[in-house]
Amino acid sequence: MDIGRVNPANFLILALSLCLLQCTDDQSQSTADKGFADIKADYVIFGLTDYLTRDGVREALVEADTAYFYRDSTVVILQGNVRLWAYNRDLGTERARVTADRGRLDTVNNSMIARGNAILLVEADGRRIESPELSYYPSRDAISSDSATILYEDDMVVEGTGFDADLNFVNVRIRNGRTRGGVIR
Repeated sequence: MDIGRVNPANFLILALSLCLLQCTDDQSQSTADKGFADIKADYVIFGLTDYLTRDGVREALVEADTAYFYRDSTVVILQGNVRLWAYNRDLGTERARVTADRGRLDTVNNSMIARGNAILLVEADGRRIESPELSYYPSRDAISSDSATILYEDDMVVEGTGFDADLNFVNVRIRNGRTRGGVIR
């Protein structure tokens, strides 16, 4: 008997036996992270980019690390590094930028609530508004907050209990505002 040679028929039988064992082996073990089983969303998108439009014109761009969609809802829950860029409808230039830890996007009216370390940067003049929560309403041409708010403009700082602004940032009102340095114009 030649030990160095393998009978091709025996090799084929051995290979088929191993294949059958693999095919019938219990495959119940999952390789996915166990945290995925806890997600109640119907769809999950990692790396969301969504253009918000009205009448075919882009009004804003929303990005988030993760987005959770539900079949029975028009709301999308946004998590991780949420960003919104609001654009001028006539020029397509950037009006403002919002960043936050998480958010809630309503797909019916394109409104968004940014939550957790929400920061609004006004492109035209560099004003910055910080609040735990910012609400963006493109149909009303408005952005606001009902939470503690800090406005930074040049060397002036205004603290208040909330704010309201149009999306052109001509009319910005800090509720119950108190200044810390600088002069209100």
